[in-house]
Amino acid sequence: MSPHSCDSLARITKDDYYLSKHSPKAYLVSENSQHTAEVYSSEDVLTPRYRLTRKVEAGVDCCDLFMQTFMRSADDSSVWTSPPEDAWLRVATIRPDRLLLFPVHVNPYAQRYLSPRHGRIRTLVYIDDAQTGLPDDADAALEQISRRLPWKLFTDSEHELGLTKELDDVWRLLGSLRPSPTLVITKIGEPRMNGDEIVVNESDLDALRRAMNRIDRRKRDGVRMAKRTVVFNELLTKLEPDRYIRADATSLAAPALSAPARHRRVSPLQRHAGRASVAAVRANLPMLASDSPAVLLELRAEIERVSLTEMIARYEELLAQELPESRWQAFFEANLFVLSLVFARPICLLQSQFQAQVSSLDGTGAQVGDFLFRELGQGLAIVEIKKPGTELTRGRPYRNTQVYAPSDELSGAITQTLFQQSHLRSNWLLHRGQPVLSQSMPDAIKCVVVAGRMPTDEAQRRSFEVFRNACKDVEVVTFDELLGKLRLLLKHLSPPSSQATSEVPF
Repeated sequence: MSPHSCDSLARITKDDYYLSKHSPKAYLVSENSQHTAEVYSSEDVLTPRYRLTRKVEAGVDCCDLFMQTFMRSADDSSVWTSPPEDAWLRVATIRPDRLLLFPVHVNPYAQRYLSPRHGRIRTLVYIDDAQTGLPDDADAALEQISRRLPWKLFTDSEHELGLTKELDDVWRLLGSLRPSPTLVITKIGEPRMNGDEIVVNESDLDALRRAMNRIDRRKRDGVRMAKRTVVFNELLTKLEPDRYIRADATSLAAPALSAPARHRRVSPLQRHAGRASVAAVRANLPMLASDSPAVLLELRAEIERVSLTEMIARYEELLAQELPESRWQAFFEANLFVLSLVFARPICLLQSQFQAQVSSLDGTGAQVGDFLFRELGQGLAIVEIKKPGTELTRGRPYRNTQVYAPSDELSGAITQTLFQQSHLRSNWLLHRGQPVLSQSMPDAIKCVVVAGRMPTDEAQRRSFEVFRNACKDVEVVTFDELLGKLRLLLKHLSPPSSQATSEVPF
């Protein structure tokens, strides 16, 4: 709220409510009003109360959630008052099939208090078709809103509804498409314009959020590299000029600070400077190993972090595409480290596209698996790779309940892997003659299926978790869980100063 708006609040009559030009409702109650103003402390205004009312809209039962608002006293700025409950600000409407949010800034100490959080976009609509019961009170309403909103797309704070900060540039650009647009978020469907409604699906919005995170991470890495280069050039090269060669700050820092395109065009001068820097480090390796082993270890750790960051970025790019199983099999074969995160013990690849059972004369009956690993010891492991787009549960609940059966693709993949395990055991006399299996036994054969992505719907996610936990002979791992493990590993490998700003993988 602007300063001149605050002055207007102080000048209104005592029987009027003041409607701010920045927000739908921001009222002040006068002394002549029947309402007795209650005084609030500076801490009270940071935790507003809420009120829930029921209504019928277009023949559908729904609830309106109102938030308490505050204003400073015209006589004493340390004293806060609040309008009566019927003048509180509506921040959400809850319907069985959707949530309507009206995000505003909620910090009473800021000039933009109660102004729209997302510029021209005054209303956010999230269509989830949850068909859940309506809440009974304001606390239950806040809990239901938090539970129904998709993970990481909306803020976690119950006092500041709206999109996460990573999506600021998204709503700013979308808000320029219409004078007063409404942003509608659906689970599926193509982006489209319906008059003043801008319709986007949840997956596209989440992909944009992850892209914004990657840009921010690369910017932070570039700033850190630039600062270290300055310290190296301005201090270390002066302290020991015989050991350290001055680095080209432009060639080292520019790639990380520039546009975040993965395949960035590098000039011949930058390429030459980079090779010269690598050559200088290699020439100093013996001296670093003897005199400064900590510096050498830090350099190695930095290289590992950069490599892991690149692998995560590549993995995210592949997840955003509709790739066949063969492409994912090739990716995992080239990056076995990713699959190794599934296992608790060290593994080594014995054979990709292995035959658990050979085919008959007419070519039928073969049981071919994607990967056969040997764990530390004599155990074996079969890994079957599907696609990230593989549905994990069926689209409709079982008998109109909140229980979802596993999809045909998932149950088929599990059964296929169990058949491979069975045929590998029954044909062991034939297989054990292979040199790669000389140190293995068929007593313990672990089965893993990598398929799909974790369902976003709570009921489907719970049904999937219950089902896979009951599969004692086959472990089901989703593609986004593997990505989460990579991010968690990068977080633990990063220095403590950067861990606080890194994104939590789960």
